Amino acid sequence: MQTGHAVPRHAGLRRWGWRLGLLLAAAAFIALWVYPLLGFLLSAVMPHLLQGDLRPTLAALRHAFQGYELHALFNSLWVAFAVGPLALPLGLWLAWLRERTDLRGRSGIEAGVWLLLIFPDFFLASGWMLLAAPIGPLAAWPWALHAAQALLGPVGIVVTLVLKVVPYVYLVVQGSLRHTSAAQQEAARVHGLSRLWRLRLALAALLPALAAGFAIAYAESLRNFAVVATLGASSGFTMGTYAIYQAVNGMPLNFPLAASTSWLLLGLVVPALILQHRVGQRASQMQTLGGKHRPASRIRLSASHQLLHGTALLALALFALALPTFAALGVAWPRAGWEQIAASMPPLLAAVRFSLQMALVAATLTLAIALPVAWLIARPGRVGRVLDVALLAMMALPLIVLAAAYLQAYNQPYAPLYGGSLLLGMAYVALAVPATSRVLMGPVAQLHRSLADAARVHGLSRWQTLRHVHLPLLSGALFYAWLLAVLSIAFELPASELLYPAGHPPLAVALLQYAGGFQLHQQARLQVLGMAVLLTFALLARWVYARFTPSTWRQIGQT
Repeated sequence: MQTGHAVPRHAGLRRWGWRLGLLLAAAAFIALWVYPLLGFLLSAVMPHLLQGDLRPTLAALRHAFQGYELHALFNSLWVAFAVGPLALPLGLWLAWLRERTDLRGRSGIEAGVWLLLIFPDFFLASGWMLLAAPIGPLAAWPWALHAAQALLGPVGIVVTLVLKVVPYVYLVVQGSLRHTSAAQQEAARVHGLSRLWRLRLALAALLPALAAGFAIAYAESLRNFAVVATLGASSGFTMGTYAIYQAVNGMPLNFPLAASTSWLLLGLVVPALILQHRVGQRASQMQTLGGKHRPASRIRLSASHQLLHGTALLALALFALALPTFAALGVAWPRAGWEQIAASMPPLLAAVRFSLQMALVAATLTLAIALPVAWLIARPGRVGRVLDVALLAMMALPLIVLAAAYLQAYNQPYAPLYGGSLLLGMAYVALAVPATSRVLMGPVAQLHRSLADAARVHGLSRWQTLRHVHLPLLSGALFYAWLLAVLSIAFELPASELLYPAGHPPLAVALLQYAGGFQLHQQARLQVLGMAVLLTFALLARWVYARFTPSTWRQIGQT
């Protein structure tokens, strides 16, 4: 009798556990995204929605269609259209050198691309500011200093955004070039087509990748806030994201205007998504992989071409990575000596420590949410499709919009979270979950359902299956997703700028404050210290993972 009643009792407990888990998941989803975003975006037409007043008005939308906001959106549009055509050939050239030529040392291209990818965009912008400063490394050469000061405005914004989106273009095009078939080019030669026609055929085969790269470059340029806040604010050049920031950071606060500007900015992002979708539908016309696929042979570069491409790569690396870093190093250590540097370190260390602590906690919570989300998306069903669409929409959302939504939603009498670390941590998690889930989707989708079925046949519980089967297979993906989340959160700017607790500025906010107050030595020291901490933490985390993770887990995960 006892055994007969035990099974239903345990089944009932499991059922109630699932219901409780679903309830908590729904509450977290509403608190992190639905409530703040809906309340903020709907305030464009119902300004007092969160206070219970549902009366509509179009005054904020009319205001956004004129004057300062419209000019800022126009600047965003032309900058985005400038960044895309500049980033495409640069990313295509790098991917072509890496995948289709025998260039010596081409493996270094991959390392440089990843360095650009993890290098915070406002660090690049800060490097240009320090390079063009009167006390910077170019102070002894007036002509060079004058030329560098052209970077303090629209030119610098475009250049910085191009350098930041080139890695995305590279990674998208690299996959297509890696699977280029030799048959098409061989057939073109057999039919006597000229080199120009063969180039046109090759570009046509890459059209889906190029369209995806342009869409990413265009959307990322529209969404960017850090570069505009660093280089645009000092030169008076504003863009859509900074107009939203000013509407919710000035006095009086104008959330309806910020929401209206957000709608218009989102309207500019939509064409890029439509372009990528339509070109993706036509990608089947360019399919070259099949049972008889033969990869194209690498192009042999002559000695002169080897030298030409190598010199161009070196110049690009010096300009993109070395120049802003050396500019910061040159300003960070003045002639005053180590005593002055040591006296200035406490606030810098406090900013870095606060950012890293928040990043560690938020990235861990992000991983705990992103893994089940990726699991649901990878499984067939309506819930997974809805979550997939929601994630794509949130990834297209400018980060400053979500930060402004949190500022409005949790500064209410019934939700008084503004001004504390809890709200900042919630914003970090909400910002990081979409990208982290997308990173985990591929590895999770590769887990066959037969693994769990076999585990149940052998008597393993769900927890034992997770621990002994799934976690070893996902250990590598989970670690690198967590590490990327830590690094992106530690140097996040939009949410940090609007939500940080008083007296505890995160690293990005402190850097922006020093730049705005023309404390260039402190700005440079914080930039150098932040990059040192970023690289040291990444290397230390990688060592800890290799040292303390069970060897069988690492071997299974790598397999």
